[in-house]
Amino acid sequence: IKMDIQFKSLNIPVAIVGPGSQPDEEDGAVLEYMPMPHDMSVFHAPLLMDEQLSSYPDAAKVLAELQGKLSEVVNQSAQACSIEMTHLSAEDATFINRFLGEGEVSVKVRAEGQLIAIQESVLTGVWRVTRDLAEGGRKESIEVGYLPSALIQETFRTAQSAVALPEVLPAGIINSPAVIHELNARSASYVMGQEAHTLNLSLLPQSPEDLTLLTEVLGVGETIALSRGYGACRVTATQLNHVWWVQYFNTDDRMILNSLEVVDFPIVIQASLEDIQDSVERLVEMLESVA
Repeated sequence: IKMDIQFKSLNIPVAIVGPGSQPDEEDGAVLEYMPMPHDMSVFHAPLLMDEQLSSYPDAAKVLAELQGKLSEVVNQSAQACSIEMTHLSAEDATFINRFLGEGEVSVKVRAEGQLIAIQESVLTGVWRVTRDLAEGGRKESIEVGYLPSALIQETFRTAQSAVALPEVLPAGIINSPAVIHELNARSASYVMGQEAHTLNLSLLPQSPEDLTLLTEVLGVGETIALSRGYGACRVTATQLNHVWWVQYFNTDDRMILNSLEVVDFPIVIQASLEDIQDSVERLVEMLESVA
């Protein structure tokens, strides 16, 4: 039975520079960009529920399992856990959706032509995952961990080990070739778990032609994420292994930082161990409120 998850509108303007920001080329060539998760949620506090968990025994089993999985991750006996949801009735699924609410991070992952929609819940480190199946229908699950498994498995599945500059550089280029050379070198030498290497484009002399060239050469990878906290952060994987666009906007949706990071996954979209520990305690309080 399918779950009826509703993702509310998130109206973030397309960035001035970076993936998806540049006009089509005069020769008709168009880069293909994965749509941003604009139909996903911003942060919402969990609703004050006037229903009791005892009225939804199947949902109660799922939440009890969730409590156990959170403890496993906190105790480091598991890195990530998944709980299937497709067996639930529509009523039980709706109860769980309302109970878990919607957190700050929304993700879209492209996996072999299909889109996987991921929404963090109000419990940091607890993710609601909706996967469209090739044979039709949807698979719903809850994941517990620092990052959703699809993001880890698919983001750089098709990435390149190096990207190449065009033989003839466009007029107006200042320093984008040097940036590309540095990114290629940093990507090749990067070891998972290392500290991020950041190139702050906001502090570098950049012409519009530089930014267009960076966008075209780096391309867009399999993952796009939005994190809404103080303002917003748009995170986009490139087609160069371990390289991400990370762009911050203030509360007026004005870009205040445009950077490229060489890292396994930007910290802004990850849950920390401390976050998950807090989620364990918060889940206890939430369960008491519907007992």
